[in-house]
Amino acid sequence: MRTQKLCYLAIILISLLFIECNKKARNSSLKPSRKDTIKEVHQKENIDYEAIYDALVEEYKPEKITEEEFLNFKKKSNYIKEIEAYDAKNSVEFFGGKENEENINYAPIATRINEQEYGNNTILFGDLNGDHKRDCIISVFRSNHYDEVTFFYVFINRGTTFKLEDVTNETEICGCKSNFWPNIFRYQKIEDGFLKGISTCHYNDAHCCPSIYFKTKVKFIDGKLQFYSTNFVMDEGIKYRPTPNLDSIIFKKKDLRK
Repeated sequence: MRTQKLCYLAIILISLLFIECNKKARNSSLKPSRKDTIKEVHQKENIDYEAIYDALVEEYKPEKITEEEFLNFKKKSNYIKEIEAYDAKNSVEFFGGKENEENINYAPIATRINEQEYGNNTILFGDLNGDHKRDCIISVFRSNHYDEVTFFYVFINRGTTFKLEDVTNETEICGCKSNFWPNIFRYQKIEDGFLKGISTCHYNDAHCCPSIYFKTKVKFIDGKLQFYSTNFVMDEGIKYRPTPNLDSIIFKKKDLRK
């Protein structure tokens, strides 16, 4: 009888050991091997960020503007004098207002179509407010010898005239929360009722080099350009820090322009 009990105990112990070995083998198969982990890290290190960026720039190429459309716009807006008059009357609060006016560098206002400067399309046409008329955005580069920011002058097509209805800057509409430095919204085009472009947000980055890229839509709402939506593309900073929770760097409703 005692021998029989010992046999039963031995069978139970062997069964338990067999079950435990199976469990460990199954868990081991689910975990990536060190070789796989090293391969994954190596692949991340070899992402061709430049190629991704070049593809984005190509995607956001705007349509060609005709000379006829541009001449019509100039005739109905006198846009250069309107922008200069606006600038003379309104201080650039982004750079500290009137007290720092002498430190602000105003890049020349665009006078030629189908050209890009500073990563911006300086003159864009397209329907912004859904009335089937083509409106115009003039983007102008500003700096204070440290921060460099693009400003957008929105001219809405009223038929017989183009009215300057909004002025804003890229860091207000790019969709990135403030993170010490100005954020970027470049390479824009007007399409499907949106101003579309590439946003680049800072997250623990140097002043020169925001690293998190998004495809961004901006919409003309209640007389203002407003951030609308964004889609993550890549994070160049992954080389030296983890990618943050994107909700921590993207606008919420309370961050929109008032």
